[in-house]
Amino acid sequence: MAIQTAEARRVMIVTGASSGIGEALARAAAPKFRLLLVARRADRLTNVSRAVHAAGGAVETLALDVTKSSAAHITVETALRSFGRIDVVVNNAGRGDFGQLLEQSDDAIEAQLRLNLIAPLQFSRAALPLLEASGGQLVFLGSSIARVPLPNYGAYAPAKAALRAATITLRRELRDRGIAVTYVDPGVVASEWHAASGMQRNRLVPVASPQRVARAILRGVERRAAVVNAQPLQALGSVFGEWTGALGDALLVSRLSAKRSLQ
Repeated sequence: MAIQTAEARRVMIVTGASSGIGEALARAAAPKFRLLLVARRADRLTNVSRAVHAAGGAVETLALDVTKSSAAHITVETALRSFGRIDVVVNNAGRGDFGQLLEQSDDAIEAQLRLNLIAPLQFSRAALPLLEASGGQLVFLGSSIARVPLPNYGAYAPAKAALRAATITLRRELRDRGIAVTYVDPGVVASEWHAASGMQRNRLVPVASPQRVARAILRGVERRAAVVNAQPLQALGSVFGEWTGALGDALLVSRLSAKRSLQ
């Protein structure tokens, strides 16, 4: 079996790559992909980059805010200059903001929509010509909350619901252009996401490691899957919760509403 050289590996862009699912995906993808890792925290990106290099991977990093208007074009230009192509774009960056939806300011709501919905679409648009040339793939990190919105998650649930709809739309629109589009429902993950969003993670819900979710994403990339449910039982539960509609409101409000982080 021939050993694939670094130059022959496909190219993957991962946003939100400095921690959690993004970091785990970068480490897991290192043997098969050349990586461009994007996140705001340069020091954390440096640590991830060192781990990828230690595993024999080829990696470049960009420390920037994906919500800035120029971020998508800078990222695509960097990938083209560094690697000459783009095969997979993983739109992983995202967060919420604790609070009731109508108690959040316009700026807070807009910030959540920009990070969780608008930025992924900007990155996808910017990379589209190169993905069409490579027969590539777009990957969007969604959430079970897109199906079953919960109290106190602010605009996060509406943003993820819109992202889920956008992913389905893109999957159908880009089908004839040879670009695969994948929606990932990671379930609840043991990461710093809740703390960063000002929320306390509900201890009643089982969690998966970022590494487990990363492996599921890679399998989905290899299969060019339309949907990846990293935690099938949780995904099934969210489908049931969506189906029951208002019948489940009392339980959802009493047991699964987000609480403010104690940190």
